[in-house]
Amino acid sequence: MTTFEIILAFVFVVILIMVFGTIIGRRKSETKPKTSLYSQALNHILQGEYDIAIKELKSIIEKDTSHIDAYINLGNILRKTGKLKPAVKVHQALLYRQNINKLQKLEIMRNLVLDYVDLNEKGIALSVALNILDVEKKNIWALEKIWHLYRDLKKWNKASEYMERVLHIRKEDNKRAMAIYKVQEGLEKFDNQAFHDARLIFRKAIRIDSRCEASYYYIAESYLKEKRDADAVGWWEKFAEIAPRKAWLIFPQLQKVLFNYGNFGNIEDFYLKILKNEPNDVRTITALASFYERKGDLSRASDLISDLIETNPSSVIAKIAYCKLLIALKRDREAGDVLTDIVNRFDSINEVRCSNCGHIANEALWICPVCGIEDSFLE
Repeated sequence: MTTFEIILAFVFVVILIMVFGTIIGRRKSETKPKTSLYSQALNHILQGEYDIAIKELKSIIEKDTSHIDAYINLGNILRKTGKLKPAVKVHQALLYRQNINKLQKLEIMRNLVLDYVDLNEKGIALSVALNILDVEKKNIWALEKIWHLYRDLKKWNKASEYMERVLHIRKEDNKRAMAIYKVQEGLEKFDNQAFHDARLIFRKAIRIDSRCEASYYYIAESYLKEKRDADAVGWWEKFAEIAPRKAWLIFPQLQKVLFNYGNFGNIEDFYLKILKNEPNDVRTITALASFYERKGDLSRASDLISDLIETNPSSVIAKIAYCKLLIALKRDREAGDVLTDIVNRFDSINEVRCSNCGHIANEALWICPVCGIEDSFLE
């Protein structure tokens, strides 16, 4: 081979390398991943830029009506921005699609439940949540949502059933909550004045959790409604023994009943028994002082309240009891000063507040009627 031929062959090889390099480069540039419109939409959702995300998702759907995830997220954003009926429409329509897989169907139904909850259509939300169990029998999200929806709808028996299923799956135990739900079931009978039937249910609650004081409280209330005062007193005593810190709930009625029967000694014994278990309980001490005052033993009442004020200088209850005693002792000006201090510091004292959602009530409650959390009052 001549020198010219060698040079020509070399040039040809170089040209081939350059051509192939260009082709490969183009292919690489064509296959290089770009940020998709759907990824951009998801990013805008994360940033809270919902208007932009909605436009992008709608654009995706116009080009590809089979993009199920884009539809799901569009419905979610509509719900988050308060467009609840359009959100339902989007999610509901997806359920009629033939090309959705099991995971997508579960996600659609889950979001449809949330749509109806936000619409305050809890009955429909419950139906959808129950349908989820047809797709996946032990779906923990659906089971817990069903439990809460039955609770919100005050269907306590079904709420207990699903709470028990959730706790079983989680290998947890909450006998107190189960007992409180049973009490709520009994209160439906109580409110309809079926007091005997109510007591049967309250006793079931005691069998679930003997330390659930709500059962004892309402059994006593049911006897009181039937004018069976002696039976009521017996159950009040059990209530105070189990929950001495909440015994103040029954003080006014207990005093009234025992005073009517002239059982003054029993009143004092009742308070002293509580103080053996809770020697610093402010409400019990003030109730005992009030009892002494009512008997005319102002000296013993004054000693109790004076000690209480020393140990609990910021207690509103102690100050009110002190003010009451000052009035009985005809020390009106001092009483006025105490009242002024209370008014300046507090707007209202005749209330209990839910520690979870802040709901205020003026009666004894063991489950919040707003958020549904048990034991959020009276602690």
